[in-house]
Amino acid sequence: MAVIVITTTATLRPEILAKTLETFRSNLFTDEALRLFPTELILNIDPAGHGSATSVMEIARAYFPVSAVRCPAAPSFPKAFMWAWLTAAQHKTARYVFHLEDDWELMGPVSLEDMIRTIEQTSDLGVLRLPAFFAGKVSMKNWNIHFPWNGQFYECPEDLRIAAGFCGHPSLIRMEFVRNAAPLLEGSRNPEKQFHRGGPSLLLKEVAKWRYGVWGAPGRPPIIRDIGRQWMIKNSMAKSGSKAFFTNWEKVNA
Repeated sequence: MAVIVITTTATLRPEILAKTLETFRSNLFTDEALRLFPTELILNIDPAGHGSATSVMEIARAYFPVSAVRCPAAPSFPKAFMWAWLTAAQHKTARYVFHLEDDWELMGPVSLEDMIRTIEQTSDLGVLRLPAFFAGKVSMKNWNIHFPWNGQFYECPEDLRIAAGFCGHPSLIRMEFVRNAAPLLEGSRNPEKQFHRGGPSLLLKEVAKWRYGVWGAPGRPPIIRDIGRQWMIKNSMAKSGSKAFFTNWEKVNA
């Protein structure tokens, strides 16, 4: 039985987290899936937004057992990410981590059992993420890079693993990858970018060891959607500095 730990970095926007968890609970972590794969949630709540940490915790507990919660005094996305992964890495029985930031909608059913079967059949497949892009007949374009279809999933080319293998989209991740990578992260830089060129050298060596895939099948539309941008506009919040290298939030003038 494969125990799964969900790592969620959240902010004070309970309505967004509720939408995220409701769609993933309904479409991926179904009752049947949870009978096969016991699942618990690790939750970081950064103090950015207009809700309360209590309301965010209550929403999380309505959908999953919550095994650890952190409510820091100041927001920091890198520190939130690091804490969630380091905490997950200490789990004694979990075989997988599902990384799920708080602002994604899962728009249709996905078989968790099929995803796990695929990753278990491919011993060096470290990460299998859900698709945010249209699945072509022979490849899926992820930003400016094409991932070829290999008959099971869309695979990041070996020579581009450090450029595009890992991203922060909702992903099923082998626990070995998390245990090896988490201690190598730095608390001052955008965590996603640390897995790419310019990141810590030891972390990049770890990244290069693994294969990376995007779940899906030819001809299928995207299955996940970012639902955080509208909230940011409505609440006059923005990612401070460069959006690609974001580490914190800031309030902007309406």
